[in-house]
Amino acid sequence: MTITPNKMGEGNGLVPFPEPLFEVDLEKDVRVAMRDGVGLYADIYRPREAGERLPTILIRTQYDKAPYRVPASETKSGLAYMFAGQGFAVVVQDIRGRFRSEGTFHPAESDADDGYDTVPWVASQPWSNGKVGGYGCSALGINQVMMSQRRPAALKAILPQGPGGALRWRKFSVLVSGVPEIGWAFQWFVQNANKGSQPAPDADLYEALKALPLADAADRVGSPCTDWRDWITHETGDPWWDKFPFFDDSSRPDVPALFINSWYDTDVGETAKLFNMFKKQSTSEKSRRNQFLIISPTAHCQSEQGCTPHTVGEREVGDIRRDYWSIYLSWFDQWLRAEGHNGDYKMPHVQYYLMGANRWKSADSWPLPGTRFVPYYLASRGNANTSNGDGKLSTTMASGHADSYRYDPLDPAPSPENFQVPPGQGRRAVLRSPGNAADQRQVDLRQDRLVFTSDPLCLGLEVTGPLKAVLYVSSSASDTDFVVQLSDLYPDGRVYNLRTGIARARYREGYKGPKLMTPGEIYPIEVDMQATGNWFVPGHRIRVQVSSSSFPHFGRNLNTGGNNATETTTVVAKNTIYHDRDHPSHILLPVVQ
Repeated sequence: MTITPNKMGEGNGLVPFPEPLFEVDLEKDVRVAMRDGVGLYADIYRPREAGERLPTILIRTQYDKAPYRVPASETKSGLAYMFAGQGFAVVVQDIRGRFRSEGTFHPAESDADDGYDTVPWVASQPWSNGKVGGYGCSALGINQVMMSQRRPAALKAILPQGPGGALRWRKFSVLVSGVPEIGWAFQWFVQNANKGSQPAPDADLYEALKALPLADAADRVGSPCTDWRDWITHETGDPWWDKFPFFDDSSRPDVPALFINSWYDTDVGETAKLFNMFKKQSTSEKSRRNQFLIISPTAHCQSEQGCTPHTVGEREVGDIRRDYWSIYLSWFDQWLRAEGHNGDYKMPHVQYYLMGANRWKSADSWPLPGTRFVPYYLASRGNANTSNGDGKLSTTMASGHADSYRYDPLDPAPSPENFQVPPGQGRRAVLRSPGNAADQRQVDLRQDRLVFTSDPLCLGLEVTGPLKAVLYVSSSASDTDFVVQLSDLYPDGRVYNLRTGIARARYREGYKGPKLMTPGEIYPIEVDMQATGNWFVPGHRIRVQVSSSSFPHFGRNLNTGGNNATETTTVVAKNTIYHDRDHPSHILLPVVQ
């Protein structure tokens, strides 16, 4: 069976597949026994007349292996045929409890052990050369990272895309800074995490998220059985999470990894952290030397769909095209071919697309060499509410008045990333894509949003790297959230979000011992804002927006100090941001020379 490639930038923008070198044979529903006797079923794609011993690419999916059986070049479903057509065996496996496979599905819980058990099975097959590589995005990337901790001997390389949710503090991308990312997570649980074969409900998920308690949202839409309630009610420091094989500082992988992500994905900062952790924590020098990172200007799992001109949400970012399949095939050729290549992989360790300048750049480390972390201070005369206020942003430390706003959990600020939801669009409207650029002008007119804007830049400024903000805050409530957003303000008035971060006040000293606030007392709070790569063009301005909500991206803090997933009572909070010499609230920008 063969595939007809599409043309670069046409159709849905998917990078065209290379011309197949081999016809492909498919063997369906092969049972692979795990250590507990549970059978996981896999489809095996083998190139015809490519040799008796084949390098193998393993794709472990919870989204159904059946669509891969269609050799289409217009969608990623054709990937199994594409890789097999280039001389690789491909094993696509339904993970535990999903579709054809046996067992009970619990997100992430068995990914490390089941992956470890599958790799030697693949390597022992008569058609295998004993070398296996992992491939896949999102949950399919997370399970590669989890599997790598077990160090199966035959696992020679992985290519995880969007895998930041593998980190212990990120919790499968469901929690960030202890706050649930319900905008995508709720839709995911309802549509993709049921334990049976029932279809997802055709319900208005946005309205279900607005109602309280949050833990009942799945029941409100008639969702099939999922783990939504457990995942949403356990706080991030709860020992309940210890059973999951999340990656942390104690993990010791030993495998070359090519990490792929995008600036508007939810986990790009965590993916960059994984890149550094693999470089530092891998058990062999060979593995430590062979870690790589590529970041595109797209949304979740869309790096290979670049076209020209490309838009991410509402922002045009130029010609982002590159031949990803050639990179991926070269990667697997390096590590999986029987003849082997004993040297290191030859490619810059970090490649990224600089938005604004609209070009690809490269470096050998992250953060980038020569990065200066420059504080940009918040300032005002006490009236920074809305974009019509007097909020300023500069490198000069401020000595002005504090700014306050009223945060009502029943009237939360909408999320920036194209989450504005017209009524009646149901589940399709909850989350168009995890992360996107959208014009912020309307949101910036809300009274519960503080807006701080720099003067127009005389010279361009590259801001690429990890982002964080430090705020000095107080609240009338015992607990609340603080949301910080970095945006690019164009001369014509358009305002495009770059990154948004959130901090829950109770976790300001760590997740293991949450501490409530004393109303009126001032506290320093750090807000992790992931990472970005943006060239602020001369004449543009840097804008920072501060609020206490971003709904439905993040679950609302009800301001009671209790469990935000199970409670129905809300408290309106008066939240204050201080920015004087004793309380220098600022955002720390990674400025690249």
